[in-house]
Amino acid sequence: MSDHFRILVVCTGNICRSAQAEQFIRARILENFPGLTSVVLVESAGTGAMVGSGMPDEAAVLSVQHGGIPTNHIARQLTADQVRAADLVLAMATEHRSGVVRLLPRASRITFTLTEFSALLESAEQNRPALPADFPALNPADKLRVAVKWASARRGFLPPEDASPSDVVDPYRRSEEVYAESTRQILQALDRAQRAAVRLARGVSA
Repeated sequence: MSDHFRILVVCTGNICRSAQAEQFIRARILENFPGLTSVVLVESAGTGAMVGSGMPDEAAVLSVQHGGIPTNHIARQLTADQVRAADLVLAMATEHRSGVVRLLPRASRITFTLTEFSALLESAEQNRPALPADFPALNPADKLRVAVKWASARRGFLPPEDASPSDVVDPYRRSEEVYAESTRQILQALDRAQRAAVRLARGVSA
């Protein structure tokens, strides 16, 4: 397998939600896990992308406030090749998860809504899975792939409050308050995922 772990973030236009999430994930890796900057590749695309467009000012300003770099973002249309290359697909809403799976049905095992993935990682961390025999010898990218498998295996076992994860609200052409709420939802889900991933990593290395 590749020594790179590829994350693909998907929304509709690829100018607000997925663009922000891409930038926030990249910023968090750089700040908190610098050793993974050469391992984890993050990109984004849209199921109905505004191809060639940059981010609206409202989304870009909020991205900068939370460590993102929106300057060079250009919206791209989602393709089957992008999905095929991904190790993890994070959709901003259930409609985007469905769009990814329609393009490539076998991607269902690695495709989650952002809030769903956060809840599944927490579930995996609380119900620590058995390690593969060769886990200590795996490279960092393959260890991350194992974590995705652990999250996927928890589908169907989420507590009632997480069984129907919420979509991240689409702020495009809406008020500044909606833009702020959309950003808050993304950051909250990433916070949950990061905390669970760190605890899970500490648990398997103990």
